[in-house]
Amino acid sequence: MAAVGVAAWTALAACIATPASAQTWQLELHSDRHSDALPLADLADEDHRRLRPRDGRNLAYLDEEVRLARSSGAWTFGLLARSRATLVLNRDAVELLAQVNKAAPADVDRQWQVDARLRGFAGVGADAERRFALGPSWTLRLGAQGLLLTRWRERRIDGPVGYTAATRGYAFDLRSVETYDRLDAPFLQGFEAHGMGLLLNGEVAWADRGWDAALAVRDLGWLHWRGIPQQSASLSTSTQSYDADGFLLYRPLVQGRNSQTGHTAAAPQRWTARLGWAVQPAHRLELATDWLTDFGLLPRLTWEHRAGDRFSAIGWRFHERRLGVGVGWRGWRLHAATDRLGSGAHSRSLTLAWHGGF
Repeated sequence: MAAVGVAAWTALAACIATPASAQTWQLELHSDRHSDALPLADLADEDHRRLRPRDGRNLAYLDEEVRLARSSGAWTFGLLARSRATLVLNRDAVELLAQVNKAAPADVDRQWQVDARLRGFAGVGADAERRFALGPSWTLRLGAQGLLLTRWRERRIDGPVGYTAATRGYAFDLRSVETYDRLDAPFLQGFEAHGMGLLLNGEVAWADRGWDAALAVRDLGWLHWRGIPQQSASLSTSTQSYDADGFLLYRPLVQGRNSQTGHTAAAPQRWTARLGWAVQPAHRLELATDWLTDFGLLPRLTWEHRAGDRFSAIGWRFHERRLGVGVGWRGWRLHAATDRLGSGAHSRSLTLAWHGGF
């Protein structure tokens, strides 16, 4: 809680000490959701009939934030609430999930090597950011964010699974490691109601003669929750034993261990690299890519147009297969994107932002 308190106190003190005429307010509401294998409308249901795996790793993510900030010169201070989660599964994990949920059993033997990882957190807090001019063409932005965590969950499941069509039986050998503030376990002791997060962000940017480039990072830091429940478990159906009459018994074995020693972990980082070119004074083309922890690259292409205080843009995100459009006028900006209309959408985002003074 100390990190959040210091950041909030610094932001309040800076706003009081700065004349109102030199300050600019910013308000942003942002929601970004994507799921490779399952439509967004089905994520909360147990019905996985529309589950369709993609080749390679399958990604699902959620990134939502509400932020109110005030800029004064090179400084920006803000208050925010945010929620972020990523789920990365290999194709075998998605195919196994689809097979288990089918009403009809498979008619051929199968083998899967499961690898799935979930990482997510939510919280409220404050941030501070400062910009530096490094020369005529270079700028640097550095910021820190203190969060009071209201939710934190991490889980990793991996191991082999086999299916024998003749017996319609599965052979599991899976391992699971989970950290979750809502985990229910025997003999659970009381623990802190909230965790803490200290996250850093930054960007180094260059611009000259119509060209610009930047490298940025977000959520570079740590999450900590004292006494949060953790569980390590394994599931095996290879266990064999004999009864009193000498007959072979075949049954699953579930073993687990619960602990509450507290947990500290690096937050899932998001790196961004971009390259822009001003084709004409009013037109700009940008090629950029995000690098997401546990997954990899998420490239995108954007075309922007500016005319006075009006702004418009159209963009394409390659992995998400999502088309986005943006419009702006004076201090207002609206951006919306989707891969398709209706309940079958796998990817959607919406951002509404305003900046100005009173």
